[in-house]
Amino acid sequence: MAQLDSLVRAVCAVKTLDDSGRVGGYLVVWGHPAQRDLHGEYFTPETDLGLDWYPRRPVLYHHGLDGELGPVMIGQIERMQPDGAGVWVEAQLDLRNRWARAVLALVQRDALGWSSGSLPHLVDVAADGHIRRWPIVEGSLTPSPAEPRLTDAVAVKAAFRALGLPTDRIDNSEASGGMMNTQRPSVGHGDGHHDGIKRLPATQVAPRPGAPAIEVSSKYAHLDAVDMAFMHTWLSRTGQWQPSNAFMRELAHKAFRAVEQGDLDAGALAALPIKADELMHTDNVAYGAEWVPDIWSSELWRKVRSENVILPLFRAVEMPSNPFELPISGTDPTVYYVPETQDEDDLTLGSTNPIPDSQIGSGKVTLTAKKLALRVGFSAELVEDAAIPLIALYREQALRVMAEAIDHVLLNGDTEDGATGNINSDDAPPASTAKYMAFDGLRKLPLVTNTDNAHDANGVPSVALLRTARFLMPPRYALRPKDCAWIVDGSTYAKLLGLDEVATVDKFGPHATVLTGEIAKVDGVPVLVSSEMPLTQADGKADAAANTKGQALCVYRPGWVIGYRRRIAATMDYLPYYDAYQMVATVRLAFGRFDNDVASVLYNITV
Repeated sequence: MAQLDSLVRAVCAVKTLDDSGRVGGYLVVWGHPAQRDLHGEYFTPETDLGLDWYPRRPVLYHHGLDGELGPVMIGQIERMQPDGAGVWVEAQLDLRNRWARAVLALVQRDALGWSSGSLPHLVDVAADGHIRRWPIVEGSLTPSPAEPRLTDAVAVKAAFRALGLPTDRIDNSEASGGMMNTQRPSVGHGDGHHDGIKRLPATQVAPRPGAPAIEVSSKYAHLDAVDMAFMHTWLSRTGQWQPSNAFMRELAHKAFRAVEQGDLDAGALAALPIKADELMHTDNVAYGAEWVPDIWSSELWRKVRSENVILPLFRAVEMPSNPFELPISGTDPTVYYVPETQDEDDLTLGSTNPIPDSQIGSGKVTLTAKKLALRVGFSAELVEDAAIPLIALYREQALRVMAEAIDHVLLNGDTEDGATGNINSDDAPPASTAKYMAFDGLRKLPLVTNTDNAHDANGVPSVALLRTARFLMPPRYALRPKDCAWIVDGSTYAKLLGLDEVATVDKFGPHATVLTGEIAKVDGVPVLVSSEMPLTQADGKADAAANTKGQALCVYRPGWVIGYRRRIAATMDYLPYYDAYQMVATVRLAFGRFDNDVASVLYNITV
C-alpha cells in the first residue's frame, strides 16, 4: 500500500432514502482472498474501521479531488451499521448547498457510488491484500467505484450514457456489477449557467435537460502526459508557477492511462501515486513530483529515437565515465593444419609443440561525450497568458530540433577547424559553436580519413555504381547486407527511384517503384533518406557556394557505437531582472567506430 495522504476506496452504488436529501448504501463490502476489489485488496468483518471513534463523518464529492468543487463538505454520515454484507451508512446531504443539490441529482440518476477515505499512517494492509486497519475518516460520493460487486449496472450504464460512451458491453445483471466508469466527472447545475463548470462538447451525448452536467474534460484535456510533464518540469522549477491539484491529478491520470495502453514506459512511473481510477496526493514532495521529469526525459528520448533516421541504426551504450573505453575484439587467432600427435616430445608445451601458439588481439574504442544544447527565452507575460496552448508546440519544437541536431552530428560531424578541409565548410573556418564540431561523424570517414572508401560517381547513380561503392568496404562488412544501410539525400533518393533495375513491374514485380513510390532496399541493403544529408560540391564537401551534387553513404552498422553520458535534460530559469524565462535543453553523447573501413561513399552524383 503506497504511503499516501488521502487513501480512498469506493464500493457500491448509493440510493436516496427519502425526499429530504437522505442517502444510503454500503460504504464497505466484505470480501475474501478469492473475492477482491479492483485494487486487489479486500475488507473482512475483522478489519478495524474505527467506527466508534466519533459519531459523524463528513461527506465529500469524489474525495475533494474535483477541480471545481474541491474539499467542500456536502453532508454528514449519521449512521454506520456493520452487517453480514459490509458497513451500511446513511447520510444527510446539506441541500442548502447548491453543490449538494447537484450531487443529489446524480444520486437520483444512479450515477454515483460510495467511497471510503482514510489516512496513510493509519492504514495497515497485509501482503495478501487483506485490509487489517482502515479507519474511515470520510465518505465520498464518487462516479468511479473500485468495488463492483454492489455497483448497480443500471447506475454504470447511466453514467456511461451521460458521458457519451457505448453501453452495449455492460452486463445488465445485478450480480455482474457491469463495467466500471473510469471518468472523473464534476458536478454543476443544468440551468444553462456556467457557474465555472465546463459543459459536454456538442459532439457528445448530453444529459437530459435539467440534469447536472458531468465534466469529462478540463483545460488540460488537449495536452498529453508528456506535454504536461514538459510543462511541469520547465515551469515549476522557476518558483514562479506551481501546478495546481487539478493539474497534477490530470497529469497522473493521463500518465497512468498511457502506461496501460503501452504508449508510455512504465519504468518511468514506478512511483506513480495512483490506485485504480482514484488519485491520491500527487502534488507533495515524495508523492509524485519526483517522477514527472523522468516521464518527460525518457519519453522525449524514446520519441527522438523513433523519429530519427540515423540514431537508431547503431548500438548504444551508457557511459559510466567520460571518456569511456569500450573493449572490442582485435586480431583473430590463427588456425593451422597440424599432424597427429605421436611422440611424447609433442606433449611438451613450447615452441616445438605440433600446434603452434596463437594470440587473440584486443582493441578498444574511446568514447568522449560532447554536449549539444539549445536555449530559448520568452517573457513572463507569454507564460501567464498562453503557456497552456503553447506548451505542446514548445515540446514538439524541442523534440524536432534535438532529433535533427543528433542526426546532423552523427552524419556530418567534423572537428576540422581550419580555413579549408571541413566537410561542412570547405572554403572558410567553421564557427566554433557549429554543432557538427562536436566529433567526427559518418561522412568524414570515407571522404577524409580513408579516401580509398570513396568513389566518384561523376554522373547519375546506378546499381553498378552503388555496388562499387559498397564493396570498397572489406567483404566481411559488404557481404552482410542486413548489417549495412544506405543513407542518401532527398535528391539522390529521387534519382534512385528511376533506376532501370527497380522502376518497372517487368523487372521488379510488385515492388517496382512505379507502383510503390519508394525504394526500400538495393541488393538487400536498406535505403534511408535523411534530411540532414546535404548536397555538396563535386568533391563531396559543402561550402558557401551553390551545392548541387548528391551522395550515397553506405555504413556497416555494427562497426559504430553511440555512447550516452546524459540523455536529453531540460531546465528553466526565471530571470526577475528581465521578468523573463530562459529554457535550456541539453544532451551529452559520443560517437565512435571500430576501424576505418566501416563506411564508404558514392559522391559527385548528378541530381
